[in-house]
Amino acid sequence: MVPMNTPDNTHADQVCILVVDDHPNTANTLARALALLGPSVEVISAISGHEALDKVKNKGVDILFTDMIMPEMTGLELIERMQKHPGGRPAFTYLVTAYDVPGLKVTAHRLKVNEVIVKPVRPERICQIATQAMSEMKHATQPTKKPVGGKKKFKILVADDRPDNVTLLARYLEYEGYDQVSAVDGVDALEKVRDELPDLVLLDVNMPLKDGFAVLEEIRADPAVAHIPVIILTAARLDPSDVQSGLNLGADDYVTKPFDRHELMARIRTKLRVKEAEDMIRRRNRELNLLPEIGKELSARTDIKDLAAVLLKRTVETLGAIQGDMIILQSTKRAQQNYQVSLFPTPSQELEISASLIDHIEKSHQGVIVDDALKNPLWLADQNTSIHSAVIVPLYGRRTLLGLLILAHEQENYFNMEHMLLLQAIASQAAIAIENAHLYADVAHEQKRLAAILQYAAEAILMFDAQGKLCLLNPAGEKLFTDFKTHMNEPLPKERGYDAFVSLLNDAQQSHLAKSGEVTWPDLRTFVALITPIEDGGQVAILHDVSHFKDLEKVKNEFIATASHDLKNPITTISGFGHLLSQAGPLNEQQQDFVRRILSATDTMSELVQNMMSLAQIDLEAHEKHETLDMALLLAEMANEFNPQAREKQQELNYASPVSPLPVSGDPLQLRQLFRNLIGNAIKYTPNGGNIVINTLALQDEITIKVQDNGYGIPASELPFVFNRFYRVRNSKTEDIEGNGLGLAIVKSIAEQHGGQVNVQSEIDQGTIFSVSLPILKKQQ
Repeated sequence: MVPMNTPDNTHADQVCILVVDDHPNTANTLARALALLGPSVEVISAISGHEALDKVKNKGVDILFTDMIMPEMTGLELIERMQKHPGGRPAFTYLVTAYDVPGLKVTAHRLKVNEVIVKPVRPERICQIATQAMSEMKHATQPTKKPVGGKKKFKILVADDRPDNVTLLARYLEYEGYDQVSAVDGVDALEKVRDELPDLVLLDVNMPLKDGFAVLEEIRADPAVAHIPVIILTAARLDPSDVQSGLNLGADDYVTKPFDRHELMARIRTKLRVKEAEDMIRRRNRELNLLPEIGKELSARTDIKDLAAVLLKRTVETLGAIQGDMIILQSTKRAQQNYQVSLFPTPSQELEISASLIDHIEKSHQGVIVDDALKNPLWLADQNTSIHSAVIVPLYGRRTLLGLLILAHEQENYFNMEHMLLLQAIASQAAIAIENAHLYADVAHEQKRLAAILQYAAEAILMFDAQGKLCLLNPAGEKLFTDFKTHMNEPLPKERGYDAFVSLLNDAQQSHLAKSGEVTWPDLRTFVALITPIEDGGQVAILHDVSHFKDLEKVKNEFIATASHDLKNPITTISGFGHLLSQAGPLNEQQQDFVRRILSATDTMSELVQNMMSLAQIDLEAHEKHETLDMALLLAEMANEFNPQAREKQQELNYASPVSPLPVSGDPLQLRQLFRNLIGNAIKYTPNGGNIVINTLALQDEITIKVQDNGYGIPASELPFVFNRFYRVRNSKTEDIEGNGLGLAIVKSIAEQHGGQVNVQSEIDQGTIFSVSLPILKKQQ
């Protein structure tokens, strides 16, 4: 388009802005915001590329804002079409995208895009860009283009109400090579954080309008800016409690004035290195979000040519390549069928794939990056070729190499490992689609197996067949094994540190029930493993790394133990005075009812506090006093203790004491509490006239004690959760029975602390069996 200030422009005061987004609300919101820039601004909005071209077919466009991902026509395609627009190409073009993927900015640069804007972006920001563009159009004969490539400088926000402090810090930051912006109060700081999106914030505490702690709290509550590191820099809040408050609110560091310049700069560099790594991870996650979109497009196509066109078009655009090829190999691995896409005027190069390249990929099962096409012996290149670098990834089917996916570029050393990993992920989607087109019936079963991985992809997932052989492993699961290379269709090796995990797998397989437990890996990491049976007799194991939460769990338990202990005194006081009320004078019937309610509530609270304290002490492994004791005598004692309660409900409580002693090593108080909880629950959840039976079974290495009732039973869907803390089974028959959901959690904790385990079997209206297994104490030889 001819610039506005030239004589050829008959409407020098009128600016036309075109906004294109496939979300109508977004397009309308941006259009309304831009229309407020002045009466000389004409805004046209469209929800697709075709609609946009139709609306401006007889009109010149000065500024174009377009979304990248749209149906039928992408933002890059629209920009390319607009460059051939009869009214002239727009003076300024901006591409808005949700994915900051490698190569997109390079592709945009070729199409003379002024800036690639990464979502989320506020309407105010779009207005600022448009205002700047209009200003440049008035003062330049050619539109100013903002660089889209190169490594950006870090931007640091200095929030301080003292100008001399800002000047000093600005000088330091400029010397270190950082860009900086400043804010003079808390409200200004929040606006700058949201508008400028700095890489780091240096935040004073005592500022007008809103102090630094309030600003920090709002930053951490806003998902769009919560990731930005914040260093508190203050001379006023030096007390340790203030430091603790700042760190608890989410500050990444707390520096007091006067500060050492070199130390402050070192801290800033450290935080920026961490942020840069975290930004890379976030960018990688955004890249991976492209996979469902590509997979959706591929899954809808069964024609290989159509599939190749979609695949190559998206990958060439995403990674900024000049050419893309998908080569399908025949059974001989030599005959080839080549599908090719080139989105730019550069003439396509016919690729000749060498046999040595195919052999290399088949042996390594890895992709290849060709940094210099003229020097790499695996790449057959003509000296006159415009291709100087390439990345090749295999299209692997379930059993064989289906083909190759290749992207090429005119620069040497363009592609890196990130490109290859993303392309390999896309190639995996393509391979599935290719096999689906040829062998749909065979792929159906494979898709069902892969669904288990996709469902729990956030954790390490291992699938074992009925013989205990490893048959499926996700990428997170592969990283678990650092001391040896795992092989499919083989069991885990013995005596390599995985015996506890294998034992848990065997227990789950034998019981045909879901199992969970903590296992320690050979590298001393701790995992919570959930073992779930599947239809074919195999098992799926999901492992969650909880190593980092151990210290936090300890702090939590210490707090619960302290808080529970401190609650006992006021509860005891309330209970004591409740009992004394009747001795202070005569009470009427209503007052006596009130006293009964108070005493009932204090009893409930006392039980809850005692259970919480017991759990905390068990978790902290406090007050353990293990000694040799006879379980036969202990169980007889428990049966005698609960016989009166059973008789009150006309129940029979039977315990057949074994002839021989059952010696174990344990804490008698804790073991009594374990069986009090189990027998008490059996009585509570069994109707009047029911039966409770206590049996023992002594094996060579362990003793199993079963507490069986014929009560209400537990639904199968709730069995995996009955040992969770504060979990209670709710149904019409048990809703009036008091409880706090901690009893079975205590049972499980005590059993595990004694080297044993507890299991449950139940059927509705048939009863429940709780089995406790404890190691038997062998006689010393």
